[in-house]
Amino acid sequence: MTNSKAISRGMVAIYKEYFGRGPTQSQTTISDSHVVVILSDALTVVEQRLAAEGNHETVRGLRRKVQASMSSDMTELVEGITGREVQCLLSDHDVPTDTAAEVLVFTGGPSNGGVAAPIPKASAGS
Repeated sequence: MTNSKAISRGMVAIYKEYFGRGPTQSQTTISDSHVVVILSDALTVVEQRLAAEGNHETVRGLRRKVQASMSSDMTELVEGITGREVQCLLSDHDVPTDTAAEVLVFTGGPSNGGVAAPIPKASAGS
């Protein structure tokens, strides 16, 4: 099994453990500096009902709190599979599309020891 597939399956299992059901779709992309996991169709029945009534911010707020609780499990999963240390986890859920994004940024930038290129300063008048 590839690392991407293992991370996708692990993330679905973590969601299932915390929410009682896992997303039905997940896709993982691994780069030198980060891992991105996109998960779809993850809302529980009660979250779906709240969303249908227009309570998107309530659902999003709840998801953010639970995702914060899941962060150590998600970090351990990615570190264990990639062998890289995770510097931070960025997590969000778009309720109307029922799409979640988990972005795990590796410590030290690219695995080749390189440093991310600085963003050029804007010139005066631009």
